[in-house]
Amino acid sequence: MVKRARFRIVRALGVLALVLVVLGGAVYQFRPDWLIDAEYARWVWRAGVERHDIQVADHRIAYYEGGAGTPVLLIHGFTGSKENWLPTARGLTDRFRVVMPDLPGWGDSSRLAGADYAIEPQVERLAALIDRLGLERMHLVGHSMGGQIAGLYAARHPERVLTLTLADTAGVHFEQNAFARRVLAGETPFNFSTREQFWAFMRELFDQPPWLPPRLVDVMVERNVTGHEFHRALLERLRQEPDALHLERSLDRIRVPTLILWCQRDRLLDFSSIDALRRGLTSAPKVEVAVFEPCSHMPMMEQPTLMAERLARFFAEPGAAR
Repeated sequence: MVKRARFRIVRALGVLALVLVVLGGAVYQFRPDWLIDAEYARWVWRAGVERHDIQVADHRIAYYEGGAGTPVLLIHGFTGSKENWLPTARGLTDRFRVVMPDLPGWGDSSRLAGADYAIEPQVERLAALIDRLGLERMHLVGHSMGGQIAGLYAARHPERVLTLTLADTAGVHFEQNAFARRVLAGETPFNFSTREQFWAFMRELFDQPPWLPPRLVDVMVERNVTGHEFHRALLERLRQEPDALHLERSLDRIRVPTLILWCQRDRLLDFSSIDALRRGLTSAPKVEVAVFEPCSHMPMMEQPTLMAERLARFFAEPGAAR
């Protein structure tokens, strides 16, 4: 009797395993987007944050928030989203109240027909979001395009910013690399339509691109294709004046402790950007530089533990002399 019972249990487990394999294969083949969403849900859980939505003027803004303590506001870059910050947020939510929005026009936030999503309007929307969230004083961190937006906000509202971190930020002069030459020639390297183009972009974005199964890559391609015209039109604005160097012209108005954080091997915004930032931050009471490697343009994803530790250390002594 015992042997028969064991046999029935083993057989039932075998049938269950087969069913799960079949279901998993079906999901992978026909609904691979569910697998991506499930992985993001795992990141959210590990970071200790929750998804929220808030109405700010005419935009609905989606954001993650978690932890307690002094607020830390993390701003993503061009074609980025709040999910970019989840690996780093995991190392911050045990000490800080961490907020990660999708900028209006990006991710799960509203994108309105006819609205302007260039730098200046986004700075104004960021200010309105900060007011709606009740962030009286915060550590402000911006990446790439988000760094330019964060820097301009800090220049105009120093009373609200404890520290500013500019991570691989746009908006300043740097030595032209291959990626910059493509942008200046009118290309939109952020757009991809095939698996091959996806991986080519990933090899620029990351020093060591994370592996993804082919059907998940297809989902990423499909999602990117829906934004091609938006990316093209906005990048056309951002590569010209006044948006191209908006931050550089305002650096001397930044009067808060500032951390310049860069990937040594950044293939999008060259490492030489640090020189322009150092020259311009003449009014900041403290300027520090942190260089990470190996990583390209996404330190919050390629070096999340190191980035969280470096940010927390900088936040701990915001008033140190320059």
